[in-house]
Amino acid sequence: MIRPLDIPAFADGPRIPGGGFLSVPGTRAGVAAADVKGNGGTRNDVAVLVAPGVAGAVTTRSTAAAASCLWTRARVPGPVEAVVVNAGNANAATGPQGVADNAAMAAAAADTLGCPADAVLVCSTGVIGVPLPMDRLLPGVRAAAAGLTASDEMLARTILTTDLMPKQAAASRGGITVGGVAKGSGMIHPGMATMLCFLATDAKVDSVALQQLVGSIADRTFNQISVDGDMSTSDTFIVQATGRGQEAAPGSPAWADLEAALLAVAGDLAMAIARDGEGATCLITCTVDGGPDDAVARRAARAVAGSSLVKAAVHGRDANWGRVVGALGQAGLPALDALDVDFAGTPVLRAGRPVPFDEDAVSRALRAPDVSIACRVPGPGRGRAWGCDLSAEYVRINADYRS
Repeated sequence: MIRPLDIPAFADGPRIPGGGFLSVPGTRAGVAAADVKGNGGTRNDVAVLVAPGVAGAVTTRSTAAAASCLWTRARVPGPVEAVVVNAGNANAATGPQGVADNAAMAAAAADTLGCPADAVLVCSTGVIGVPLPMDRLLPGVRAAAAGLTASDEMLARTILTTDLMPKQAAASRGGITVGGVAKGSGMIHPGMATMLCFLATDAKVDSVALQQLVGSIADRTFNQISVDGDMSTSDTFIVQATGRGQEAAPGSPAWADLEAALLAVAGDLAMAIARDGEGATCLITCTVDGGPDDAVARRAARAVAGSSLVKAAVHGRDANWGRVVGALGQAGLPALDALDVDFAGTPVLRAGRPVPFDEDAVSRALRAPDVSIACRVPGPGRGRAWGCDLSAEYVRINADYRS
C-alpha cells in the first residue's frame, strides 16, 4: 500500500478560543451604522480600531489602489493610534474628491479620539467608482470613535461585505499576544489577496523592523490565497503594536515568538477568507514540498489553488488530478518527472508515474469541507496556498453585486 505524503501543520501554537483583535490588552473598538451603500440599511458599516503604538502595513499591488491605500502607505512604518474602516464603498477610481474624502475620514476619527489625523490609518472596501456618502459617513465615523465599546464579534461583522461569516482569531506565544480580525470573500487573489485584515500585538517593537515582518507574514499567508483570480483595489493588512508587553528585537527569542504568533493568526484568517469564498462549498489547501526555494514552492502552490480547472474539478467531485500537474507545469515547478501527488488525501502519482487508486473514494473525499492537495518534488523549498471550489453561485453573486 502506498503511504500518503506527510504534511506538517502550517503554524503550531496556542490559540485563544473565541479571541480576536480585542484579546490584546489596550485595544478598543467602536462601530456605527452610516448606510454607506445608500440602500436604507441599518447594519453597522463603520468601525474604528484603537491600538496606540506603532504600525506596519502592506496594501494592494494594484495600480488602481484606493485612496485609503495611498494614505496608509504614506504613514507606515510609524506611530499609529487607530484605524477607521468603512464597508460598502471602496473609494477607488473616485479621483481627487476620493483623496479629500479619505483625509476627512481620518480627521473626523482623530478629532473625536484626540490625536493627529496622521496617526489614523484608513480602509475602505466595497463598490468601486462611487463617491463616498460623506453626509452619512462622517457622523458614523464620529459615533464609532466616540463609543469604543464594541465586542470582537460586533467588530468582525461590521467590516463584512459579501462575506457570509465573521473572521477573527488570536494566539499567544512566549508571553506575546496577537489578535486579529479580517474580511474577504470575493475579488481575492495574491498581491494582496477584496480583503482587509487588522492585527494587534502587545509586543514592544521598532516600527521599521515590524514593517519588514509584516511583509514576510503577508507573503506566507494573505498572498497565498485565491478565490477568483481578481486583485482588489483596497487590500490592506495592518499590524499595530501597543508596546505594553514584552520587548521583541530581530534575532531575539521574543522576536521568534512574535513571528510565530503573527503567522498563526494571519494564517488562520487567510484560511477563513478562502473558506468563505463567494459561492464556495469547501476550502482547498495545496502544499508543495520541494523546489529550489520557498518562493518557487509558494508560486507553484498558488498556481494550483488558483486554477479555475482545479477548482471546478473539486466542485464537480471529479478525481481529475491531471489538472494539478498542469497547474504546476504552468507555474514552472522543476523536476516534475519526480513528482508525487496526493489528491484529496489519496496517492495518485509517484515519481512522475500514475498509481492505481479508487476514483469513487476520491470523489467522495472531494465532498468534504476541507480538501487537501499535496505535491512533492526534490529540493528544500516549501509552500502552501489556500483556495476554494468554483461554483455557479459565484457567478450569481457577482452578477448581482451592485444590487
